[in-house]
Amino acid sequence: MYRNDYDNTRRVAAGIVSGALIGAGLALLFAPKSGRVLRSELGESMDGLRTAAANRYETLASRAGGAVNSLQETVGSAAHALEARARSVAHSATRRARGEQPVA
Repeated sequence: MYRNDYDNTRRVAAGIVSGALIGAGLALLFAPKSGRVLRSELGESMDGLRTAAANRYETLASRAGGAVNSLQETVGSAAHALEARARSVAHSATRRARGEQPVA
């Protein structure tokens, strides 16, 4: 049963992709612009998309880097506080085991 659904989904996806490719090819064939002008405009569009993608990547990378640095600082502070508290508890336990008076 699932196999049929999977095969049907693949067929529909293949139909959509092939239809899009055929449509794009026909649009290029029937475009009112010359091939040289069309290629130039496509190249400019691709450059714009490439630049936009690069800018977005840099923005996301810098945000992620800042978040990672902040998280590292927070974890480091928490680890130091936990370590100090653990030492204090261990020291108190040692004093109690020896029968010494707790330090106020």
